[in-house]
Amino acid sequence: MSPLLPLALVLALSLPGPPARGAPSGDRVPAPGTPATDPVPAGVVVPGSSVAEVADSFAGSADSSTAAADSSAAASADSSVAAAADSSAAAADSTRAGRAPLADYLWVTRSTLLDRAAIERMVERSRAAGVRGLLVQVVGRGDAFYRSDLLPRSEALDRSDFDPLALVLERAHAAGLEVHAWMNCLLVWSAPHRPRDPGHVLNRHPEWVAHLPDGRSMTQLRAAERSRLGVEGVYLSPARPAVRAWIASIAREIAARYAVDGIHLDYIREPGTFAGLDADARARFALEYGADPARFRLEPPARRAALDSSWSAFQREQVTAVVRGVRDSLAGARPGLALSAAVLADTVSAERDHAQEWRAWVRDGLLDRVFVMCYAPTVQTVLAQMLAYASELGTGRVVPGIAVFNSSAAAAAAKIKGAIELGYPTLALYSYDSLDERPGYWDALAGFLGTPPAAIPAMGSR
Repeated sequence: MSPLLPLALVLALSLPGPPARGAPSGDRVPAPGTPATDPVPAGVVVPGSSVAEVADSFAGSADSSTAAADSSAAASADSSVAAAADSSAAAADSTRAGRAPLADYLWVTRSTLLDRAAIERMVERSRAAGVRGLLVQVVGRGDAFYRSDLLPRSEALDRSDFDPLALVLERAHAAGLEVHAWMNCLLVWSAPHRPRDPGHVLNRHPEWVAHLPDGRSMTQLRAAERSRLGVEGVYLSPARPAVRAWIASIAREIAARYAVDGIHLDYIREPGTFAGLDADARARFALEYGADPARFRLEPPARRAALDSSWSAFQREQVTAVVRGVRDSLAGARPGLALSAAVLADTVSAERDHAQEWRAWVRDGLLDRVFVMCYAPTVQTVLAQMLAYASELGTGRVVPGIAVFNSSAAAAAAKIKGAIELGYPTLALYSYDSLDERPGYWDALAGFLGTPPAAIPAMGSR
C-alpha cells in the first residue's frame, strides 16, 4: 500500500519531451555427532555444555522440519511520510539545482574488470558523465579481482600479472573519482562446478557453509532447488565466528594494501528463512534459549511462537556481528575509512526473511552510508520506499540505488526526480555495465532529466 505523494513530488515527475534519439524501446534484464555416555534426546541441551559439544550433537541429527515462517503482514507506509517529504522538497532544490551529473555513484560489476581496455573505458565514461565515485566489485564469489593473500584469484582473470583494482585506482584517482571496494560477503559461489582452487573457502572450509533444515549443506542444492528457493548460490553461515573473522580480514587486507576511498559490503544477509541451521548456529541458540531451532515443532504452540521470535532476532544478531567485525577491523587498519553496504529495499522482508537489520545499522552508526537497492521496476513502488526511508532515517546516510537494467529511461528518470525532490543529496545507479550494454540509454536518461546529452559520453561504443 503506497501513501499519497505530495503535490511537489507529483509535479516533479512530469517528463519533458520524447527521449533522445537512439534510446532503447524496450527493457532488458541482464542478465557427525559424538553420542554421550548416557544418551540424551536430540535437541535437548545439557547444562554446562560448550558450543562445540552442542554443535557436535547436532551435526548428525538432520531434521526435515522447517521453523515456522514469520506470518506478520508487511507494514504499510505511514501517512505522515507525505508531510515529511513536503518539508524536504525545498532543500532538494538548493542541494541539486543546476547540477549536471545524473548520479553520484555507479556500481561497476566484475565483468568490467577483465581487461585493461574495459577499465580505462569505464573510468573515462564515468568521468565524462560527472559521477563522484565508483563502487567496484573486487570480491566476487569468494575470489579476488586484486592481489590477495587470503582469496584465490578469480578464474575469470587470465593474466597473472594484471591487478584490476590497482589499475582502477590509478585511472580513477587521476580522473578525480572515488573508488570504493565492493565485496560480496556471505555469498561465495554460484557456478555449476565447484571452485578449482583448493584455497577457495568452499574447498578449504566446507564446514562454514550454511545448512538447510534437512541437514544438507547449501553446496548440495540442485539447480532446480536453487531456482525454487530463489537463491543465487552458496552462502556461508554468519553464526560462525571464524566466518565473521574471515570477512573482516578481507576488508582489512584491501584497506591496508590499496588506497581505496571506502569498503562497500554486499550480500551481507541470510539467503532466506530456510537457511542458517548449521550445527554451530543451532548450538549457540540452544545454549542461550534451551531449544534446538530445528525442532521447534515439538514445542507447545505458545513456547514455539516465542522461540520463533527469538530465533529471528538471533539470526539478525549474527549478520549484524559481521558488519561490526568489518567496522572494527577497518578501525585498526584505516581509521575513518568509509564503510557502506548495499541493502534490500523492502525493510520488512530484509529483517524477517534475510536477517538484514540495516535500519538499525544506520541508527547505531555501524555504517556511514547504506545504498538501498531500489530496483523495483515500477516508479510508484520506489517512490513509496524512498518516502518511508526519508521519514524514518532522514536522507543524509541513505543513498537510493536506482536500477537501469530493468527500467526504461523514462521510468528511471522519474525515480531520480522523485529522489531529488525528497531531498536525497546522493544517488547511485545500478549499474555502469547495464548502461554500457544499452546504446543510447544514457543520452535518453539525460534528455528526460533535462541534462544536455552532449555532456554524456557514448556508452555503447566499443
